[in-house]
Amino acid sequence: MNIPKYKDYEKDFLNAMVTRFCFSGKREVAFVERLLEVHINLDDQELAKDLEPNLIKGTKAENAVTIFRDHWIAICHKLAEEGCDFNGTTKYRWRIAKRWLREDIFPQWAREQGLVENLVITADEFWRQILEKAVPTNKMGPVLAGVGVLDIGSGYEECVRLGSYIRFEVNLEKAGYLLLLEKGTTGRFWCLCPSGYAPQQYLPAGVAVLPQPNSPKKSFKVTGDIGLEQIVAVISKDKPILDWFPEGINAPLQLQENHLKQLIEYLDRSRDCQVLYTEYTVTA
Repeated sequence: MNIPKYKDYEKDFLNAMVTRFCFSGKREVAFVERLLEVHINLDDQELAKDLEPNLIKGTKAENAVTIFRDHWIAICHKLAEEGCDFNGTTKYRWRIAKRWLREDIFPQWAREQGLVENLVITADEFWRQILEKAVPTNKMGPVLAGVGVLDIGSGYEECVRLGSYIRFEVNLEKAGYLLLLEKGTTGRFWCLCPSGYAPQQYLPAGVAVLPQPNSPKKSFKVTGDIGLEQIVAVISKDKPILDWFPEGINAPLQLQENHLKQLIEYLDRSRDCQVLYTEYTVTA
């Protein structure tokens, strides 16, 4: 959900709360003025002096500060009845009230007013969130077909030409399940491992090569557009708990928003995953 900014609706919201809590007169003034963001740096005494004409009007009392504080005692009592937890605090309770109203009540009010929009998160945004969890590495990358397996530490291709044939290598520090994802130059997302190119899901430590030896394909043909190719490897001790986790017998799965979202949720709750990232450029 896309909650609107509080500051854009502050006065409308506070006026609505006046109605909701049945405040009026001087109590309404004390409630609204104390909670306005522009008054956050004023203490009660300073604010009461600014409001003195309104607070003492129609009364014999001359101490605006006392009137202001008495109203706030009543206000806090009402807010406590409505669910605001002051946790026994007697000082600066208006700050607790302000936070409760802003964080708990304002989102509810915004929904009631039809101000909340459904936030549509794109696949590109989910991919960006995955990249934030990844560690850049030089331990995986493309190798031109026909070149032998590279030694650990050797440099991988930084640029490959359209129409060329490549393999992809990942150096695994320890055995585990490999999930290899690609964002191609066309902007689409694919799961390369497991797939028909890489049917073996659990791999030993060392250099993993895609396509795997038991794949009918011996290399990948570089297709698509000129641009940046991004690769993410997720290496885990246990098989990832993902509804869409491929069995490794079909063509690469094209990943949609729901696939990437579920992967983020999995990474958020998993402690033993290693997430690596690399990229290379496709040229003409």
